[in-house]
Amino acid sequence: MAQPFSFGFGSEDLDNNVETEVSANAENLLDQPVEQESPLSEPRLHTLQEMLSHLPSSITYTTHQIPSNRPDLDARCLPRRDLFDIRAQVMAEEDLSSLDSNATAGLLSDDILSRVYEGGFKTWECSIDLAKYISNSLVTEQLVLRGTDTRIIELGAGTALPTATLLQYLASTALSSRPSTKTHITVADYNAQVLALATIPNLLLTFISAQPTSDPWPTEGDLDISPALTSDFATGLHDAGIQISAVSGAWGSAFVSLLSNISIDGRGNDENAAAAQKPTLTLILASETIYSPSSIRAFTQTVLALLGSNSAGPAHRAVALVAAKRVYFGVGGGVDEFLAVLTEMGGYARCVWDSSEAEGGGHGVNRCILEVGLRPVG
Repeated sequence: MAQPFSFGFGSEDLDNNVETEVSANAENLLDQPVEQESPLSEPRLHTLQEMLSHLPSSITYTTHQIPSNRPDLDARCLPRRDLFDIRAQVMAEEDLSSLDSNATAGLLSDDILSRVYEGGFKTWECSIDLAKYISNSLVTEQLVLRGTDTRIIELGAGTALPTATLLQYLASTALSSRPSTKTHITVADYNAQVLALATIPNLLLTFISAQPTSDPWPTEGDLDISPALTSDFATGLHDAGIQISAVSGAWGSAFVSLLSNISIDGRGNDENAAAAQKPTLTLILASETIYSPSSIRAFTQTVLALLGSNSAGPAHRAVALVAAKRVYFGVGGGVDEFLAVLTEMGGYARCVWDSSEAEGGGHGVNRCILEVGLRPVG
């Protein structure tokens, strides 16, 4: 069985759910022989209704604050399901094993188990960087979503803070006027269990908390999950012109084909509908996805293929934002390794944010956000 390596997660970190550094023990674990590598999971499309059906009667959450670069604006508050609450549900419900072949792998002390669990239950540092960058780009209108059909794809979504940032913005702007444009959100994670128990619940929390209420949304607490609530969620998304779908499984050509056949209205496996309804803007998001040399090539192929399939002339623009640490010590991946493969495959990247400049250096491993695109032919 594939050997795990650890990003240093322990029970004392459960309240933060944010991981920042690679454990020094990872290097030793990588030196251990691998007896047999698990087969890759085939990509599979999941509907929102399917994902919501796995939620318990109540979920516990805390709020994560995404600070603004502008001192006159408050931090963006994103509710996020607590890890201990997910753990409690998995331990209590046997039927969750239908989502993954290793239902509890992600709740053990090891953070990564290659081809079994890729760390999606925890919020990683670079996903916070990307959420903050997106939030500030919306404020400055460097990123404009109004007035255009948009597809948002988050690869390795996990707790999905970047997508939640965009969803909160879309939900709040839809309150002032019914949008005439459509947005399709696809959240993708290797593990279906992560999508059902972390990703989709966080998007539900985000959307519900953005709705107007007489009382302020509590920064922490429990949310009762009733049929009425999930129905209101689905109706609210429809009224806001938003569709949400989820995809589990490994990156690669089958993964790209599955995503490419989803139309802006959310219908899957319909090539004609998908081709006729290409969005004006496709935004591909990823954070902490290039830590492993063994998966960098598949990730890069997937990003470039998605960029290519959604860039049909000047009327259709596609861009990818990849947030990562410069170096993943003891693991082998990092920005240089990614850029080498990206250049080889015909892509380019430019750094749009760097922690050494934004934070003044001296704060651990340097992090960055790359804007990735396809090099023009000729």
